[in-house]
Amino acid sequence: MNPSHPAKLGGRFLRGRTLSTYVTWAAAAGVTVGTSAMILVLSAFNGLEELVLETYQNVHPEVTLVHREGSRFDLTSEHIAALESDSGLTWIPVQSQKALLRSAQREVLVTVEGMPQPLWTAHPWMDSLTSALMPQGYPGVTYLGYGVAGQLGYLELSGRESLELLWPRSDMGASFDLSSAFHREILSPEAIFFVHPQIDQQHIVVDLTTLQGWTHDERIDAIHCWGRTKEEVLALVGSHGEALMGQTPEDREAALFRVMRSEGMITSAILAFIVLLASLGLYSATVLLGMEKVQQRAILRAMGMSETQVRRSFWWSAMWVSAVGGLGGWILGTLLVWGQSTFGWVKLGSGYVVESYPMAFHAGQSLVVFAFVLFVGALLGWGATARLQSPLSGLRGQS
Repeated sequence: MNPSHPAKLGGRFLRGRTLSTYVTWAAAAGVTVGTSAMILVLSAFNGLEELVLETYQNVHPEVTLVHREGSRFDLTSEHIAALESDSGLTWIPVQSQKALLRSAQREVLVTVEGMPQPLWTAHPWMDSLTSALMPQGYPGVTYLGYGVAGQLGYLELSGRESLELLWPRSDMGASFDLSSAFHREILSPEAIFFVHPQIDQQHIVVDLTTLQGWTHDERIDAIHCWGRTKEEVLALVGSHGEALMGQTPEDREAALFRVMRSEGMITSAILAFIVLLASLGLYSATVLLGMEKVQQRAILRAMGMSETQVRRSFWWSAMWVSAVGGLGGWILGTLLVWGQSTFGWVKLGSGYVVESYPMAFHAGQSLVVFAFVLFVGALLGWGATARLQSPLSGLRGQS
């Protein structure tokens, strides 16, 4: 680089043991702390969001096909042929029915999920059975969510339990005979599954054909899919699924993730403001540096540099400080994120899904933070040097 280039001169102005130099590097330290704090907190939000998303990936299938109007729909032969054409896709049709489930002493409102019984083992809900019996072959076999079983007083199953399932008939009319106003079925619980409180507290599983016989409705409410993305599943059903829409776990929990992202955006704005405040020291340091370098500025003017070039040299001083501070903050923040991810310094205590606070470092996000720091430094440097004047009389003022 040309030794007279403004960027080179800006770096030289930061050398020495003057007051302005100490103030300048103190400003760089402030930028470092602000940048590392921003990276650290954003990584913490990333880790929390990924943990929540991972949790709900067990609750919801990778892709759920539902009707655009939220109603039940027919599972046609075209749908079946399209879905079965991809050997890497696992899919399960589901019909849902709200009902009252009661034992001899207790009752609880549940959502009955009808799935083909041979496919139950393919559903992630069945990966963790807390209690299971040998298949008895009884009619009305059901699997209970852990929360439902607990509300009914069952933590273990003996094989002698019998439950009654009730829901209002659609054709009850104005009859006052309550005994005939409800559809009643007897269930035999065979297993208890534990997935997530959102599922366990209100869901039970029965055979799809059995539930369709009870509801007298051959339609289904959803198709649960695994092994392919939403776009790939929709491409499979193609023109046969124009009335269908795909939902990911994030789509089905959109409200929760909107809240989390809103909190993340607010926190990012607060951290950006903190970085801006930390960078204000850079403005003062650049002004002080210009005041101390009166003779050097005059010498540069006498050597033929224009006012614009001199101001640009001091602007580059601010940019060097901003870059060094931002890079230091990037390194410090990255090391802190790595340390928390590796050693788990900050613990969450007992009763949580993970022992230590989750962290997730995103390189692209950290580069945006670094770019923001440089932008703030460039803006403040421009403000500090915009009115900087370097008359030749400065040579006489320092004689």
